Amino acid sequence: MLDLLETLCAVADTGSLSRAAERLHRTQPAVTRQVQALERQLGAVLVLRTPHGVELTPAGLAVLPHARATMTAVRALREAAATASGNSPSALRLAAGLMAMQYILPPVLARFHERFPDIEIDLQPAHQRVAVERLLRYEVDAAVIASPVRSAQVRAIPLIHDPLMAVRAAPAPPDPMTLHDFAGTALLVLAAGTGMYEQVDAALRERGVTCKLVEHPTAETIKTALSLGSAVSILPASAIRDEVQAGTLVARPITGWREARRTVRLLVRAEGRPPAAVTALLDLLRAQYGQPARGRAVAGLH
Repeated sequence: MLDLLETLCAVADTGSLSRAAERLHRTQPAVTRQVQALERQLGAVLVLRTPHGVELTPAGLAVLPHARATMTAVRALREAAATASGNSPSALRLAAGLMAMQYILPPVLARFHERFPDIEIDLQPAHQRVAVERLLRYEVDAAVIASPVRSAQVRAIPLIHDPLMAVRAAPAPPDPMTLHDFAGTALLVLAAGTGMYEQVDAALRERGVTCKLVEHPTAETIKTALSLGSAVSILPASAIRDEVQAGTLVARPITGWREARRTVRLLVRAEGRPPAAVTALLDLLRAQYGQPARGRAVAGLH
């Protein structure tokens, strides 16, 4: 039954029998047979084929939350057993926001691999909502996110306070800027839906500042656009450190905006103990960014 429920969840997530088969490392006929077997056991049609893939029937939609809850409980049982028995983890599954993946995690993950070469690192890009969902479903062991998280089921451990800076191509005036200075300008920002976009957009609206928000997929494309023209952007200091040191971009503080910073946090589940690999990662993050380690990072790791 567990395999059948896992298959239903994969089909629902991907909307495709073939993509579900790829995720589960099975053949498409095998996935089809498992869906049919679950339908026979439950006495209801759960999945319908459509010209665009597959979709769940009303019965499938009713069953899906229970299937997810069952799979979450199974993952929790396995993790609790592994933690209590002191088994060394074979993988570190980590969800992270795009900025953290690009600028915060690389040196830390490199050190982690050097210390624990037998532990595979599975790094999954995800916005805050998706990262929290994966964490609570036991699909990842931890998440590194800069957006605030309000959930009693998640414990957020602050790691880095990353100032937000006004960024332009060099040369630029040396004076600090206020958000009102962006009025009427083209302000380069990350795409809507990201934590950075929401933070900047909310701050501008609170102050009645009207400007054109030009969305970009990554900070790298923003930096390229800045170097080619006279536009301005708001980016975390960690994302522009190299360019500021090289003199290609100029960063200025934003005055009159107390929340002009991002707090990068490590998210873990509130209940139980984090896996040993997560504790090791936390100590490496603290060592890299100037915070004291707490506890034994390598308990259970070999």
